[in-house]
Amino acid sequence: MLTTYIEKYGLLSLEKQDKLAYLISEHMQQIDLDEGKIRFDGIELPFQVLGTESDNTLTWLWAWADEQTEIPTRLIAASLKLRTWGSVEGISEFTTPSVDINKADGFLISLIASAVCKASCYYRDVYEGGSLFILLYDKMIDDQPPFDLARLSRQFLYLISRCEFNHKSALLNYFAVKGLSPSEGINRVACVLETGELLKAEFNASGKLQTLNDKPVIQ
Repeated sequence: MLTTYIEKYGLLSLEKQDKLAYLISEHMQQIDLDEGKIRFDGIELPFQVLGTESDNTLTWLWAWADEQTEIPTRLIAASLKLRTWGSVEGISEFTTPSVDINKADGFLISLIASAVCKASCYYRDVYEGGSLFILLYDKMIDDQPPFDLARLSRQFLYLISRCEFNHKSALLNYFAVKGLSPSEGINRVACVLETGELLKAEFNASGKLQTLNDKPVIQ
């Protein structure tokens, strides 16, 4: 079931992550749970808490189900929205308080959450024993440059390395959301990006990527 949403949202959400990286570079961060703000050396951004991933139990715990951490109610609105969305869509990983990360980890959940909640991106804060995942919302992130050819290619290959999905479908969904007009042949796709650069991809009959920008893809 989650595969469908990775194909639909994966590249779009990774573009959001790329925009955050473009904005904050290597700046150190400080999270203020009381204020609901994260700060990167002078840049202050509001957030919502999604949940935590435990390195010890290898589970994901939703913020709405976390009884150990004192999270202000106003900061779990997004996670509650996702629980409702998961109930409507019939996705147990979004309605079960704790999830085995072999079924759905923080990366996978956050990619989908970022798109469903129309967030600017997500952020993973690593601490001893696990990680906190939050959604960020700010026009400063949204206004960063979109994917160029190199960044889209890199993130597409990264997504392929992390998840199982139909590669061709994911790329076409990204183009559709961005309002781009790809040309298609038999197992081939080409599209001029917003930067004016041409991306070319070839797939096998199952939709798996074979070449990207004329270079063979090793999987």
